[in-house]
Parts: sequence; structure tokens; C-alpha cells
Amino acid sequence: MRIQNVLLIAVIFMLSACATKTSKPARPLQIIPYVDIAMAPVSIGCLSHDGAPYIYSFSVEEFYSKRMVGGLSCGGTGAFGYMLPMQWHSGMKVKVRWNRPIKGEDYWIEKTTSIRRYDMPGTLFVHFFANDEVRVVSSPLSYPQSPKHPILNSVTVAPPEEE
Repeated sequence: MRIQNVLLIAVIFMLSACATKTSKPARPLQIIPYVDIAMAPVSIGCLSHDGAPYIYSFSVEEFYSKRMVGGLSCGGTGAFGYMLPMQWHSGMKVKVRWNRPIKGEDYWIEKTTSIRRYDMPGTLFVHFFANDEVRVVSSPLSYPQSPKHPILNSVTVAPPEEE
């Protein structure tokens, strides 16, 4: 037992001696800036407007983490904890990915669009239109059936993208 302990200690010393020899100097520490942005967890919903195909499943990329959140079929709202900035600012673009079956085969589409201007964060609604057009809005108090919703339920053509 004593010989095994001595051998173990000798091996540790030899390996640690090898580990301290380097052929090139260590790189200096790189400082990555930390940005503290107030975020709000919101639900995700979806609406397929007249003329748009059935959406089998969809997901939206979080603005800062680049994590894809979603996975439900269009027509419902899911409490996924999508992290949306408390304050809107220009240039907020997200990737939307959706699946719609064509002749029994999965057909995935991926597009990048802006999140429309909002005053308060709320449920993130993805609006699908004909010709694979998509718009994303945040609405804290109104669902697509409400006349106060940023994109009305009755609209059949995608409104222009905001910057």
C-alpha cells in the first residue's frame, strides 16, 4: 500500500512538471463587455391569416440568446418564457422558423423579420400570411381578435416591415 502511494505521488509530480512547460506564452485575458438589458418573460402565440397555409409547428429565435423558442401548431398560445426586452429599440430582428406539410412531406421555412414597435412587452404573436410572409408583434393587452391588436385578424396581406 505504501509503495502504491509513493508511486502515485511520483506520477503526479512528473505530470505536473510536464504541464508547466509551454512552448508559447499564454494569451492575455480577453474582456467581454456585459450588457444588462431588462427582459420580460412572455408567451408566444400565432395566427395564420386567410390565404396562408396551415402551420404545423413554429419557433422564434430569442433576440439576445439566439435560442429557438416555440414548437406548437398555429392557433394557440404557449407559455414558453420567451425573453423579450422591456423596451423596444430599432433593429430588433428575429428568425422565425416554421413547418408546413406539402403533399405529406415536411417543408421547413426560415425567415428573418423585425419585431414591430411596442410600448410594453406582452405576448409575442407571429402572424403568417400567404406567400410565406411573416410578421412578429408584441401585444400586452389584446389578442389578434381585438380591434386594438397591432395587426388585425381580418388583414390578408402582410403589412410592411417596420425598422
